[in-house]
Amino acid sequence: MGVFAENVDAELNKFQGTWILVSGEREGKKIADEHVSKNKIIYQGNQGQLTSPHQSNETIVFDIIKIDPMKSPKEFNLIRKTGPSAGKTITAIYEFDGNDQFKFAFDPAGVTTPKEFATKEGSGHILHTWKRVKP
Repeated sequence: MGVFAENVDAELNKFQGTWILVSGEREGKKIADEHVSKNKIIYQGNQGQLTSPHQSNETIVFDIIKIDPMKSPKEFNLIRKTGPSAGKTITAIYEFDGNDQFKFAFDPAGVTTPKEFATKEGSGHILHTWKRVKP
């Protein structure tokens, strides 16, 4: 494992902390600002808690089961414990812009994996841009 395990640990560490949504789109349509402002995600170790009213009224809790920083685009696999598609593995793509912002594209149904940081009508895909909350 060696270098690969270190890369994964380093990559997982980049996500740690609290993030707020700064923009988003779903199926080619911009997510309304009033919804964007209510989204927050907290990463602790390999677990996450997501408050995302445009996806679910309840907090979505998930486990990160795999991160692959060697792929292009980079991939992030999670299993939701609560909320829509609970129990399904969702494969997302992500890209950091510095240390304090990242893009994250995924299919909340867990059926497909996005290939680009864009959404199209009928795809079911969501694209989020998250910004770190400074302590």
